[in-house]
Amino acid sequence: MPANTPEAMRALMAPRSVAIVGATERADASSSYVMRNMMRAGYQGTILPVHPKAETVFGYRAAPSLSALDTAPDVAVIGIAADRVIAALEDAGQRGVKAAVVLASGFAELDDAGRERQRQLIDIAERYGMAICGPNCLGLFNLSTGAALYSSSLSTNLRKGRFAILSHSGASAIALGNTGRFGLSHIVSSGNSAATDIADYLSYLAENDDTSAVGIVLEAIRDPGKLAAAMERMHAAGKPVIALRAGRSDRGAAATAAHTGALAGSNEAFRAFFERVGILEVPDMDGFIETANLCLTLKTRPQRPDVAIVGVSGGGVAHVSDIAEEVGLNLPELGRATRDRLKTLLPPFATPQNPLDTTGVVFADGTIYRDVLTTLAGDPAIGLIVATQDAPVGLDDACASEYLGIAGAVADYAADATVPVIFMSNLSSGHHAAVEDKLSGVPILRGTKSALTAIKGLLELQQTVSWPQACPTDRKSLPSGALTEREAKTLLAAEDMPVPQEILVTSAQAAAEAAARLGFPVVLKIESPDIPHKTEAGGVKLGIASEAEARQAYLEIMDSARAYAPDADLRGVSVQEMVTGSVEALVGVVRHEPFGFGLVVGIGGVLVELVKDSAFDLLPLDLARADALIGKTRLASLLSGYRGAPAADRQALAQLLVQLSDFVAAYGDDIEAIDLNPVAVLPARRGVRILDALIIPRAR
Repeated sequence: MPANTPEAMRALMAPRSVAIVGATERADASSSYVMRNMMRAGYQGTILPVHPKAETVFGYRAAPSLSALDTAPDVAVIGIAADRVIAALEDAGQRGVKAAVVLASGFAELDDAGRERQRQLIDIAERYGMAICGPNCLGLFNLSTGAALYSSSLSTNLRKGRFAILSHSGASAIALGNTGRFGLSHIVSSGNSAATDIADYLSYLAENDDTSAVGIVLEAIRDPGKLAAAMERMHAAGKPVIALRAGRSDRGAAATAAHTGALAGSNEAFRAFFERVGILEVPDMDGFIETANLCLTLKTRPQRPDVAIVGVSGGGVAHVSDIAEEVGLNLPELGRATRDRLKTLLPPFATPQNPLDTTGVVFADGTIYRDVLTTLAGDPAIGLIVATQDAPVGLDDACASEYLGIAGAVADYAADATVPVIFMSNLSSGHHAAVEDKLSGVPILRGTKSALTAIKGLLELQQTVSWPQACPTDRKSLPSGALTEREAKTLLAAEDMPVPQEILVTSAQAAAEAAARLGFPVVLKIESPDIPHKTEAGGVKLGIASEAEARQAYLEIMDSARAYAPDADLRGVSVQEMVTGSVEALVGVVRHEPFGFGLVVGIGGVLVELVKDSAFDLLPLDLARADALIGKTRLASLLSGYRGAPAADRQALAQLLVQLSDFVAAYGDDIEAIDLNPVAVLPARRGVRILDALIIPRAR
């Protein structure tokens, strides 16, 4: 039967009764923490200690086993050593328990024996339809019910709120849950997440009335489709999800034999997936905190992604503008009517612009600040106002009082604002408490870069999911063995992708005849499945303009290839028509598990790894996504006609990306990576040509 059903998840996340297997009063035991946490949190459900000998634990009557309980509890907390966990879970399943929390380490994170235990744990979950938090976890805490199934100290300062934290890391869950910046509905430290993972918790929280937003701390994504489906439910519920991911290096980049592998690391794949499913990725814990706070306190989402910045210091707003540009926020120019109105509100020496320095006049009269905000809100270009004002926590009360008029003016404006306002401190330590007390109902953010990054992310967050839920069934197979460039291009041409004309020859005279037939100038390339990078082997000759040159080029190519790779299978030389007057692009595909394939596009040719201009997206692509991907690169400027050059056929390049996406859908089981470099993008309406192709088969 299926694990993680709604019934099983309710039993895990909001249990009415909890059995603690291995219950003890020993202070350092994980089960002892759980019992003491539940008592301290005021859990109103039934607590059922399970101990083979003890009659009571912390005053609760103990049972010798789960089977000895009068009724099956909703959840069993397994607080015993790893080598005894599987037997306890089997007992729980047979007793009809629908959920469990496995605290012990010693599973897949350890060794082969641990991996076998984890496999058995998953099997039990599936056989009995259980939801299982862990193993190797701290557990979970539902602050609404007091179900503190948590094997570490829980601060009494934790306050109930509407933000849930789901974390593979126990330490991260503790750190982020105790910032004091927001209240919590749930904390889940899911550890290995063997049977119940982030997607299962999200699906539950989408329907949970106590939760408005969720933050996840990820170490891995095992099932992208399942997570995408959970995000559909979160979007339907209007609940944003933010993510902090551990291990964001590119060391996992695949297919290093292809240029694509150097340009598309695992970090790009995760970013593309998060964008596709509408998860807002944050760079660090400070970003997590500010983004969570913004998601919880911003009442209405801005209707436009453009921002006005207002402050009381020219240098201060200039600093904020510098960081805004760095993170990619757009600060539009103010309209004439807005500037004219600001001139009537501010002293003659003030400059009505964005960013706006109100000057110190607002300290004497806070209503001016409120009227400035109202004026900015009336500008049709502005979707959000950031009021940047430092009032450091170290100020004494008298000095802090100087800022109360500004804070009050912001609160007055926000009470019925049509354009939302955010109050921001440039200092990560935040504002003086007296200032924040005046800002009821106003989002308060701390730290310039963290705050503006949070704003940027929320403004651009997609509330839709564009991720395939089904795989195509019409699969095709590649020929066995390594492919030469010519063989790769033949496969691509069979799927209507444009390649130059070419003729394979095995003698110098045949090379001369083929060149004459194709028309000069031509290109000659070595034909060998064992030489993927032909230029390095001296296996390419460009601009061959006569039969004599073709004969000589053939001989030189064969000699160079033999010297470069004496044992290589040399099948001759490919004579190809030479394409000129184009912009050279790189198009590549690389496998990125668990997501499947991603595609890279950027400036191509011999300088591809030096320039490193590229954009990445996961497959599949449609024409709109393909064109948008091109638009993220400097290649787009070249295609538009850089410095007087004719515009190139960008539409044809976008169409090629879609065709390659379809090709991978058909042949993907056999592909590790594809490198098309260069792709010649010809002048407008003349199409593209794949000048070189490398298809790396998947190892079996």
